Amino acid sequence: MSEISFTPEQIEDAIRQGMRGDRQRYELESTEAIQKNATDGGNLAHYRSVAAKSLGEGDYLQAAEKTWGSYAQTIKGISAAHGIGVSTHSNLLSVAQSLNALAVGIDTSTGSRLRQAFHSARSLHQHFYENDLFDEEVERSVAEVMDAIDLLRSLFDGERQ
Repeated sequence: MSEISFTPEQIEDAIRQGMRGDRQRYELESTEAIQKNATDGGNLAHYRSVAAKSLGEGDYLQAAEKTWGSYAQTIKGISAAHGIGVSTHSNLLSVAQSLNALAVGIDTSTGSRLRQAFHSARSLHQHFYENDLFDEEVERSVAEVMDAIDLLRSLFDGERQ
């Protein structure tokens, strides 16, 4: 993968494009953004740990749901780092798609990886309720989403300047 970088403005524009409704009400004050980013980061670490433990114990439903939680906390944390609060499920999904589109516009391979991981994360979330995936699919999807989380953070998690 080539070295990809985005300006804070590009990232913030992508996040705002993903927000629905009254976009102004999602703007965070600086201290609120810092606190929310820290909280989301702590939640991410917790969910990642529980997902790995659950996977190791063969609890595929919990591994799937905690992987989804890790992905969700990543999108929320990235948004908070850029001064935007994401609190609804639909906004979370839209912001993730906007960030994916930004990546595709720069590097199609990276964008494709992020899009596939987005769909895998959603599938894992659904699996928690439907129990509709084979264990091997859960294992593959968990690994794919966790790798994408690291990629998302490296691409978009920079602090506002």
